[in-house]
Formats: sequence, C-alpha cells, structure tokens
Amino acid sequence: MSYEGRFVVDTHVHITTLYKPKGTTEGWDFPEGWTGLGQFVETFDNSPLCFYDMERYGIDMCVLLPSQIGPTNELQAALVDKYPDKFVAMCTEQKHKIKVSQGEVGWSLEAACDEIDAALKTGKFVGIGEFVPRNSTPKKVYTFRERLDEWRRFMDLAAKYDVVIDFHEYVFRDGWDPYHLLYRLLAEYRDVPILVCHGGYSIGDYAVGADIIRKSCKAAGMAENVFLETGTWPAEYYEIPLKNPNVGSTKLIWTGADYGNVPQYIIAQPGQEPSSFSSSMMKWSRVPSYQGDWWGWTLQQIRKIRDWVTQDEINLILGGNAAKIFKLKVPYERMFPEGRPDLWGIHWKKSIPFLPKDQILHPDY
Repeated sequence: MSYEGRFVVDTHVHITTLYKPKGTTEGWDFPEGWTGLGQFVETFDNSPLCFYDMERYGIDMCVLLPSQIGPTNELQAALVDKYPDKFVAMCTEQKHKIKVSQGEVGWSLEAACDEIDAALKTGKFVGIGEFVPRNSTPKKVYTFRERLDEWRRFMDLAAKYDVVIDFHEYVFRDGWDPYHLLYRLLAEYRDVPILVCHGGYSIGDYAVGADIIRKSCKAAGMAENVFLETGTWPAEYYEIPLKNPNVGSTKLIWTGADYGNVPQYIIAQPGQEPSSFSSSMMKWSRVPSYQGDWWGWTLQQIRKIRDWVTQDEINLILGGNAAKIFKLKVPYERMFPEGRPDLWGIHWKKSIPFLPKDQILHPDY
C-alpha cells in the first residue's frame, strides 16, 4: 500500500457512539426526526473498524472526541490507556450533559468547569472539545458578553493545563457572528492553541463554504495560536489558506472530518462549486446505517493538491502540525520542515527544532 505522509493524524474522530437512541434494541427504526445530535445515544466501541481503516489508509494516530451525549470522558480515557500508540483524547462535560438530558439537573457552568478541570488534572486528555460547554436548552439565547465570559472560564482551564481547545461555535440563533467571539478570544489569549473545527466549513454550509473559510483564514492570520481543521474541504478550498501569506501550511490540520457513524453524507457534484460537500440530507434517512468512508474521500482531496503543494507542506498538514499542538509522540526527529522563512515567516527561528526531544520515540537513533 502507499502512504500519504510521514506521520498522519486524524484530529476529529468519533468511535464511541453508534448513533442509536439510548435503549433502542431493534434495527434502525428510529423515532421520526431523530438525528442523534444533542440527544442521548447508545455508547459503542467502534475501535475494531477504526483500526481496520487506519491500516488501510495509513493513519498513525487519532484524536478521540466524545462530543455527543452518551460517551463519558472516562470511556475515552480507557481507550487511550488500552491503545496509547493509536489514540489521544479530548474532554468535555460529558457526565453533566447526560444528567441535563435526563432532566436530573439544570445546566451549570460551574459543574461543567469542575468536570473538565477534574479530567484535565488526570493528565489523560490533550484538550477541550469538540464543543466548549454551553447551555443548549432550545430557548436559550446568549448575549455576546455572556458567552464570552463562559469561554474565558474554559480558555483559562486550557491555559492552566497547556492543552488545545476546539472552536465549534456555529450557533447563529444568538443573533451575533460567532467569529467576533473568536477574534475577541485571540486578543485575550495568545498562548492557547485554538483549533477551528472543520475550518468553519461544517455540515450544510457548502453553499457559502468559501466565504466561511475566508473568515476562518482571517482569524488564523491574526495570531500564531489559531489552526484550521481541513476536514470536509473539497480540494479547491485548500487554495484559500495556502495562497494566503498569513496562513499557509503551518496553520492547517487535516482530519477525516467526523470519522465515525454520524448523520452526514458525502455528496459529489463534479464541475460545480464546490466539487463536493458533506451534509445532513433532510429527505434521506437522517442517520445512515453504514459508516461513510471519510478517510478515502478526504485523502483524495489531498492528492488533488499535490501538483502545486510540496510533500513537505503536505506532511505538516497531514500530521506535523497536529503532533506539535497536541504534543504527540513521533518516531524520529527531522521529519517535518523547520527553519524556513517561506513557511514560518519572521518566527522561523522558533520552528527549530520542530518538536522537542521528549516527543521523539527514537531520538538521535
């Protein structure tokens, strides 16, 4: 088989839910309109299929996200303990979300902070995500200041434990632009790595995807600590950050774009703009009974840009940048480009060495 890069990491993997309603015992005959998003789902260890796909596509490591209501931080940590050379994990307020969904308690910022603080204190988690906790009650509408103050609590925790935090704040019902929140956070927190999930190009955004990615690139160009996931991007969207001198390959992090059984479909539309996209299809079954082949599709987008992007830059996108911000162990030194002003700009000296020796499995071999 052929491998796509020296060290390949998917930073957005869901393998602990089957997206079936909690308690469902028969087939896929779900309640009408049920999507598994924001609802209590059945936990399921999908690591066997994940390992099979990792071998097929040459994926070295995965970052596990609990995200949905069902899998706990402890479940994610157990998978990391069992397969430390394959998985690392993010954490959120998982047990608190379960209690809220069952009507046992109301959502509490303090409870969410306490659960994440306790998880990060164990040293078993590399970040906070996929979603920074919020009160998801349908009628809840946040003011900008209210949500900013909540985010500050979690940014402080990320700074305290020196971990990554995901930005997946695409809730427009609040009446203000979520990117304004991101810009404000960048002004206040310069040392916390912020990873913009999907690079802003998420489910259902295909009609305006290019414009959204340009907004994400504006943020990535404002500060050193902002990175963009490229999952769900068709190949032509890579041109936007790669031809932007303030962004480039050092800010992009490849993902399989939601690996796991989530309610999304991959749609190809050759000759149109964009050439492909992922979406929840309202007229289709809301939850696919099969697992979409995200890695095959997203790696194909990488292959399309090889004609004008060097393999050194692709190695950064596919895994080098992830290894840096998530502090992942890699086999050897000198695997990723460093010291190049064309990639790192005025900060090129700080890129040497690209990774510290404590992240190298075979230093000085």
